[in-house]
Amino acid sequence: MQKILELTGYKRALLLIGLGLCVVAALPPIYIFPLAFVGMGGLFLFLDHCETKKQAFLTGWLFGIGFFGGGLYWLTNAFLVNPDKHGWLIPIAVPALAIGVGLFNGLTTLLAHLSWAYRPKDRAVIGRILLFACAWTAMEWVRSWLFTGFPWNMMASIWGFSDEILQSTSVFGSFGLSLFTVLATSLSASFFYREGKQKAVVALSVLIIPALLWTSGALRLSDATVEHHDNVVLRLIQPNIAQKTKWDNDHKIENFNTLLDLSLTPPQGDLAPTHIIMPETAVTYSVNREPYVLKALASITPRGGAVITGTPRMTPRGVQPFQVWNSLVAVNEVGSVVATYDKFHLVPFGEYIPLRNWNPIPKLTDGLVDFTPGRGPQTLEIAGLPSLSPLICYEIIFPGEVVDPQKRPQWLLNITNDGWYGNSPGPYQHLISAKMRSVEEGLPLVRVANTGVSVITDGYGRTQASIPYGVQRFVDVPLAKPLDHIPFFARYGAASWGGILLLLTILGQVLISLPTKQRSTVS
Repeated sequence: MQKILELTGYKRALLLIGLGLCVVAALPPIYIFPLAFVGMGGLFLFLDHCETKKQAFLTGWLFGIGFFGGGLYWLTNAFLVNPDKHGWLIPIAVPALAIGVGLFNGLTTLLAHLSWAYRPKDRAVIGRILLFACAWTAMEWVRSWLFTGFPWNMMASIWGFSDEILQSTSVFGSFGLSLFTVLATSLSASFFYREGKQKAVVALSVLIIPALLWTSGALRLSDATVEHHDNVVLRLIQPNIAQKTKWDNDHKIENFNTLLDLSLTPPQGDLAPTHIIMPETAVTYSVNREPYVLKALASITPRGGAVITGTPRMTPRGVQPFQVWNSLVAVNEVGSVVATYDKFHLVPFGEYIPLRNWNPIPKLTDGLVDFTPGRGPQTLEIAGLPSLSPLICYEIIFPGEVVDPQKRPQWLLNITNDGWYGNSPGPYQHLISAKMRSVEEGLPLVRVANTGVSVITDGYGRTQASIPYGVQRFVDVPLAKPLDHIPFFARYGAASWGGILLLLTILGQVLISLPTKQRSTVS
């Protein structure tokens, strides 16, 4: 092992990139979570043997290139929707993103290195692992808001297959779960600092944190009961319309009729829908400019209910300046728009071009005009429905930013269009982020996608019904009530995990201050 850690040049670089790819294999939907122990443990070992700040930074950066390059490769599918316009970006975009976002990992390892660099190497390795886990979580949080934020591929998501482990996010959120995940996976490195029977002890100890998380979650779910709202049945429409034809003028009428047909299909069971929900930009006409579209939507609206759909909303004709919003609207049975929400967290290069006057990269979405952002999280009131928090596309991935704290809703509605990314890890990673918001807030989630994965959960994040990727279908489901208590994370936000982060940082510093007989090299 010592010889491996002393590698230099391209061999070291390739190995670090490979360790990043190991962790990618633990992310949704692959879930080979033991490889997270290999990747994170290996990263810590290389970091722990760095002698300079430059070495420490490059170690994390190279790992981050593998982690984000492999974890975000599916973004290339978006450039294949209009290859004549965007195809040239395929060999550039994801490598550039991996190199750029990988800088956060470089800063992570630099921060960790600085936290113990001036201590003798004969101090407790557990203290250094604690400081590494805290540095990772701190930078994961910074990544969630710096430069508009990108909290994708959080370490917490490797447990997306386990409803039990995800319950911990109700207490200390996804950042807290990431902290304990990095701590657990990095502890595997201490195996190489031990001898004899101590190695077996380490091998068992790395499972303690996941076991405790699972046990506490199982206990929480053991007596979890779910109640549903009376007289509320939602029809989730997944039209599965190909992104290449979604905005094609030759297909717009056909696509719109698909939505109408799915809405008018008789229910398959005893539950008749009271409200119909369509995905992001399902209606490609701007409903506030097209009275005939409103009339058609009114014709499919259940009596006393509403059709809720995504649509590009535009300023009325003749009004200047011309603006476009990525919107959600609710239409009643007489064709009136009774509620509107405009997406506020826009996707760079997808919905607007940063530094447009100097940036030659074309916008992925149709049209030359950038979308205008809305005013932020809000709670909508729609006839016949409990109050809801609307979220469009990746607005759902930001922990602690999905509800209006001044007017707390009773459920989360996420409309999205993951058809850009094909049947890749992207839609499944997006789904797990959405489910974690449900657990954090203790609110049912209704997620309606153009294609996969449409899902409805209870306030514990447990799936009640779903429509798989690549299927044109609808499902009629009752709406669960929120939990009868507000989860700890929803009440206290960053303080719920920030306090733990501070305590573990202090503990790590204490441990590396104490002399120990532990060996300073690995075997």
